[in-house]
Amino acid sequence: MIYQRLLSLFSPRRYLQDRNETYHPPGNSLGQRQWILSRSLCLYRIFVMGDIPSDERKNALKVRIRQWSPFCSTGNYVIWHEETAQVWIWDESARQDAAKKAGADVSAIFPETVFYPKPERDELRLVSCMEGMDAQIWKRGILAASHWWPDIPSAKEWSRFLAAHDLNPAIAVPAPEDIPWLAHPWGRNTGEHSFSNLPHERLWVSAVMMLFAFLFIWESVGLWRWHETGNSIENRIAALTREVEPLIEARNRATKYKADAERLISLVSAPTQLALMSAVAEKLPPKSVFLAEWHYNQDNLSFVLQGANLDPRYYVETYQKLSYFKEVSAERGQIADQLAVKMKIEK
Repeated sequence: MIYQRLLSLFSPRRYLQDRNETYHPPGNSLGQRQWILSRSLCLYRIFVMGDIPSDERKNALKVRIRQWSPFCSTGNYVIWHEETAQVWIWDESARQDAAKKAGADVSAIFPETVFYPKPERDELRLVSCMEGMDAQIWKRGILAASHWWPDIPSAKEWSRFLAAHDLNPAIAVPAPEDIPWLAHPWGRNTGEHSFSNLPHERLWVSAVMMLFAFLFIWESVGLWRWHETGNSIENRIAALTREVEPLIEARNRATKYKADAERLISLVSAPTQLALMSAVAEKLPPKSVFLAEWHYNQDNLSFVLQGANLDPRYYVETYQKLSYFKEVSAERGQIADQLAVKMKIEK
């Protein structure tokens, strides 16, 4: 039972990215965080490197991938089979943007294809993917060719694919295969984006799981010893909570009453519009200037003066001196003989 729980605890967390969105893994597993790219986001081809010395093949492959890739920033997954490199590439900048948006800090990146089991013999098959269809030609344990379509290919598309890879174009389109995923990829990445190449990885994982099992048993014994004490403390906390609940309720009511009283006091102490308008009018030159507009909204007052020789500085300084007003400003109105004045009400 504990072993099964630990297996679940350390199972991989897989983020699945297709052309439209990213699917987040459920649960809170502590296992490896994996980013899996839909086949639709990858390009695939093989490189036969038999004409290059074995110690130079990896560097030569990097050059060929750069020449082949249409992306500014290229991610890749490479599986070697003797002298043949099976290569998937993708737009690494777009993948990083999707990972950042998903909040995913992953330790390994895989193309979807490596989780579908390899056939035991040479085979031509059409695999149903996360989205779309992947046509695969397998020869001597190597994925010799792969082509993706968003849906089942037409007879014409299928014939062109077969002819491009020296197969009989008259072969009919096979039924798509819905193949369950493997627990682990069938090939280990040796490309530039190889995050997880730890030797004997399963052995290390098993050792860590055994350590966690030991710690779990040790902690379980301690928790069992403290179980009764914990129950007693919980009962005491519940009793104290019942005792203080009336006090907390009374305090909340008092706080509400205080806030209501302060709000009422502020409303009573605020000057009336009549008082404000009288204060404004007293400072206007008689007969030559009059109020054209008046706007009052709680703590804010604005009005428009109309008349000749309106000096903004005079009205700012004049109204700023009155006890009712603060933060006074004035500017020319839309009409030549108007002045717009704004201020806050001092309570």
